[in-house]
Amino acid sequence: MGESSLERKLSKPIFIFGCCNSGTTILWQTLKQYLGLSGPAIEGQDLKSLPDSMRHYLGNSTFRLWAHPRFELCYYRAEQDYNEDDKERITSIFLSHLKPDTRFITKSPADTLRARLIQAYFPDAYFLAIVRNGYAVSEGVVRKRNFDPDRPQFAGLHTTIEEAALQWLYSNIVILSHKDFLRRYKIILYEDLVAHPRDTLKSVLEFLELESNGSSIPTFETTLNAQQIARLKGDEIKTITRIAKPLLIHFGYDVPKKDQIDLDST
Repeated sequence: MGESSLERKLSKPIFIFGCCNSGTTILWQTLKQYLGLSGPAIEGQDLKSLPDSMRHYLGNSTFRLWAHPRFELCYYRAEQDYNEDDKERITSIFLSHLKPDTRFITKSPADTLRARLIQAYFPDAYFLAIVRNGYAVSEGVVRKRNFDPDRPQFAGLHTTIEEAALQWLYSNIVILSHKDFLRRYKIILYEDLVAHPRDTLKSVLEFLELESNGSSIPTFETTLNAQQIARLKGDEIKTITRIAKPLLIHFGYDVPKKDQIDLDST
């Protein structure tokens, strides 16, 4: 006999997060090709009827800036925010997107701020965070806040490079803080995924306790970082460096010296 709806549960669900523009989508889409995984076709936080603790309820103002200090980490949730009614509601919604005999997977960049609460709801959850070069991410935040072809409803949100750099900084500070709280947690670099997909995915699958189903290893565009960084002006590079230098160095990203920055570049 099949399981009743009351007997079904999310066993070892997988949650992917990271600063916006960091590669959460390509990681999520790549993992979904494995036959034993299923979940929403959209970002988890965009599912209708989720409680505020699990969704982007402030809308336009925090779009791609949800970790900016201006908003005082308003979406941050941890164990003390546990609510049994919310757990049942979230579980029911997630289960409605789970195919039989599969394991649940979803991604939402702003789950960066909700991961501790998610673990309280799903103690056997697995969390994957992805980090990308802060210069490239900052350029993407500014550009996509102004116009994102995937979300045209959010067009025209003027954003400074300083705001974008602070978004990258604070979201990745939170990502690092989770190492002390999340039991099943792995951080990968976007650059490793696109440059060395076979080795990176092998380590990810081992962490998630997944067997490869023989799917071909995808290839990714490897020049996007260089293209996006090339769009930055010298003063924008300088601003990002001023704000994020320690964390950029922590993750192994090259930080240009003052004499390497052309302040007149366009």
